Amino acid sequence: MVEQPSKSTEWSLRIRRLVEDLGLTQAGLAVRLGVSPATVSRWLAGRHEPTAETYVALGNLAGRGEGAYFWERAGLNTSDLPDASLSRAVSSLQVSLEDFNLIAGKAVSTHIGGKGNAVAIPLLKVTAFGDRVPPEENVSLSQVEVEEVLLAPLSWCPHPDKMIGMHVAGDSMHPTIADGSILFVDTAITERDGLNQKLVVVAHRDLGFKVARFQRLAGSDLLVSANPKYLPLDVSNASKWKIFGEVLWWVSKDAKPKS
Repeated sequence: MVEQPSKSTEWSLRIRRLVEDLGLTQAGLAVRLGVSPATVSRWLAGRHEPTAETYVALGNLAGRGEGAYFWERAGLNTSDLPDASLSRAVSSLQVSLEDFNLIAGKAVSTHIGGKGNAVAIPLLKVTAFGDRVPPEENVSLSQVEVEEVLLAPLSWCPHPDKMIGMHVAGDSMHPTIADGSILFVDTAITERDGLNQKLVVVAHRDLGFKVARFQRLAGSDLLVSANPKYLPLDVSNASKWKIFGEVLWWVSKDAKPKS
């Protein structure tokens, strides 16, 4: 019997589903992971979250697909995992290639030969929050859909195979980045030491994505909004706040005049 979780935490529900999919008992999972049955019981009840090392082991048991959720909880970068929806999006891209060559990410494994002077960037159906209250949603990139594929000059993309697009909601970066903009993020740039005063997207393992300017101070890392009504956010805890990538540029619509 698998104990029902006492509260609806996403990670506890995922572990319970994994136990059921593998046909294991709580004791069986405990043996596979080298922990006590009581520890597994606390996970399934949502009372005690697994360590990063245990999340890696859970991901290994689940395999690709569902396993990516656990690996992301552990703080691992899963951007190199194959993504079927991304492959479908690029393969269905309606664009003439007579005047330029197209480069797509390694996750798609689609490289159209020649010079390669344009980059296909997947616009993901995911939103970085730019408001006071986060959306309180757990976003697993392994399950994010690709809305469409956008093109950008190769010279704009230092790491063409690591570029993604995502939406912004909220006014914390106003007037620099407007509500409803599309961000273009280089997910290869994640080292905190090199991102001081840069615009970044940071991923919280429970709250989703946050966009702001990254600032390093003595003993702390902060996200600083462009809108002065928002206070800086401390993201020093790297186990909870992971640098997702540097924002290289963004696209905004012209604001409609107020009537």
